[in-house]
Amino acid sequence: MAAEKIEYTGKVYVYNSGMPVEHVELAKEKLAEYGVKTDDVTVIDVPEGVPEGAIMVTVWPHYLSVARVKRVRDGSIYAPQLFNIQL
Repeated sequence: MAAEKIEYTGKVYVYNSGMPVEHVELAKEKLAEYGVKTDDVTVIDVPEGVPEGAIMVTVWPHYLSVARVKRVRDGSIYAPQLFNIQL
């Protein structure tokens, strides 16, 4: 089954929500299957500093939550989920 491609420009922000390093590495491998270049991945430990319009991927124990940042205001990010990727 061919993976859906993630459309993005610039960086893809991977929010490591406290997962082990191995989980983050698996997330990078999965994102590569969805057309994300490894050099374009920026791992963040807090969901801050992500520009509007960017793709933010949250790492959870069994899946990745892919979202596009719609609005950043007063340190809060509004990013509606686009889809999940099972790990």
